Amino acid sequence: MKKRTINMKKSLAIAVAAAMMLGICPTAAPVNAADSDYKYVYASLDWAEYWQNENVYLASGSTLKSSSEEADARGEYDKGAFDVVTRATKNHGLHRGSFQCDAVIRDTDGKAYEISYWTSEEVSAKDENGQDTTKKVVYAVLTDGSKIQFDKGTITYTENGETKTATMEDYEVKGIKYVPVAVKTEDYADFCKKYSVTEDASAIEGGYTEKALKAYTKTAEVTADTNGLKVATKNADGTYSFAARKTGSNSGIKNEAQKTVDETKIVKTVRSADDAETYGAFIRVDLTGDAYGDLGANMQTVRWDYYGNDSTYTNKLATYGTKFAADNWMHKSMGVQLGLTKSLRCQLPEGTDGTGYWKVTVYALGYQDYTFEVQATSENIVSDNKGDEKVDTTELQKVVDEAKKLVKADYTASSWASFETELAEAEDELKTPHTQATVNEAIAHLQNAIKDLVKVQKETETKTPETKTDINNDKNNQTQTAYKAKVKLNSVKNTKGRKAVLKWKKVKNADGYVVYRATKKNGKYAAVKTINKGKTVTFTNKKLKKGKTYYYKIKAYKKVNGKKALGQFSAVKSVKIKK
Repeated sequence: MKKRTINMKKSLAIAVAAAMMLGICPTAAPVNAADSDYKYVYASLDWAEYWQNENVYLASGSTLKSSSEEADARGEYDKGAFDVVTRATKNHGLHRGSFQCDAVIRDTDGKAYEISYWTSEEVSAKDENGQDTTKKVVYAVLTDGSKIQFDKGTITYTENGETKTATMEDYEVKGIKYVPVAVKTEDYADFCKKYSVTEDASAIEGGYTEKALKAYTKTAEVTADTNGLKVATKNADGTYSFAARKTGSNSGIKNEAQKTVDETKIVKTVRSADDAETYGAFIRVDLTGDAYGDLGANMQTVRWDYYGNDSTYTNKLATYGTKFAADNWMHKSMGVQLGLTKSLRCQLPEGTDGTGYWKVTVYALGYQDYTFEVQATSENIVSDNKGDEKVDTTELQKVVDEAKKLVKADYTASSWASFETELAEAEDELKTPHTQATVNEAIAHLQNAIKDLVKVQKETETKTPETKTDINNDKNNQTQTAYKAKVKLNSVKNTKGRKAVLKWKKVKNADGYVVYRATKKNGKYAAVKTINKGKTVTFTNKKLKKGKTYYYKIKAYKKVNGKKALGQFSAVKSVKIKK
């Protein structure tokens, strides 16, 4: 009986997959009999659809999708209503939009790449001196399951078996990709044709893992009690409207209880006016502390309620909706940044200036709504009457100059890649400084990236029981005299008795060789044998551990004034000890 149940599940899964391939929207099971008139799923909604019935501010004469041609302090066009957020930058944090947003990269040929999440890997490469090293390669996994490589605006993808490249034009953040919705059963097939839908038992995924921010893959399980649920209604013209979100106690994620924010692990800071302006906002609140990472990775959007001078939070003057990238952002190590931009979606009530009392509510996937209160003073609000501002880039130039003195080979590929991104952003700001605030932001980000650089462990010649006589004295017997000889390591083989036998090609005029070993390809290599004859081209490493993999490389040396001048490393070869 148990086996039959498993087979039935497999058959159902195959049928569902086949239906989806044909463009047919499979039937989602109702949660219970009382809810049989509705299907409960996740749907991707644009910003206008999400906020349309949330009673948020919209400038008179505007539509929810109205845009603006007026640039903000950063030179970005974020002053519209709930239109698509567009970015042209090729360097900074594109992957953060994929955590909870419907994000698309477009290239100069008009091709669109719908992003699901980002990933990266360390691959073998050659450094400037031709030595073996690694580099970090970043990929975007698309919603259709395919993958593109992305490197500062250069896109590499495969089409019909052929590898092609393209250049990024811009990046769009269209809305929220996992909004829990209830759709009438009779409308469900039509709804699936018009919206990207994620059903129960399907994967929900997004993001990119770096420091406090973690990519995720979870399983959807939307019910009538899922927090943030919106009821979809089909209009006479065939479009859909979405009701105000409902508060619920269900997480919407299989086998996960609804999360709450631990207030003891969150630090809330109302930033200065200068700090707010770095994001083009007029007010900014940062969330830092030990718990911000998970909240940031799951943050979908934010609502602000303004009470003016009412410290009792009784008489609300206005409510504002926001958009990710335009108003809200998060950083891998510097916290979550929540802001409001003066725009078609946010104008202060007449007679107020933004000072006073605010409630801020973060809506996050799998979380109970997180609401907190803040008070803003004139020091926290960007003034509309700043006049002509003189921008001083002296300090930024100093930090950039110091950053350029750093040597890539001294740091891990992953930390260097992040550093390079921030350095490129800082150099862009130097060329075209927007405001003193954006210059100060570039300084802070670059300094933080420098602090986060991770030093590589240099190869050192350490003694082992097998070779201590020769190796103990090697450090004192070496010279910095250039010696460019490079060994060709032909083979490393496992022989009976837990041994590894190395063979290499003789280097002309070499006086000997040093054999290095590690337990990881890019790990710390230690010298395990110094061979004092240039004619010797083999070495047997004994007493190794069965089942373990070892990595080897060799340097030739030549004696110069009584000291050893070491040549270049050979390529790395590995062997697994099986006998």
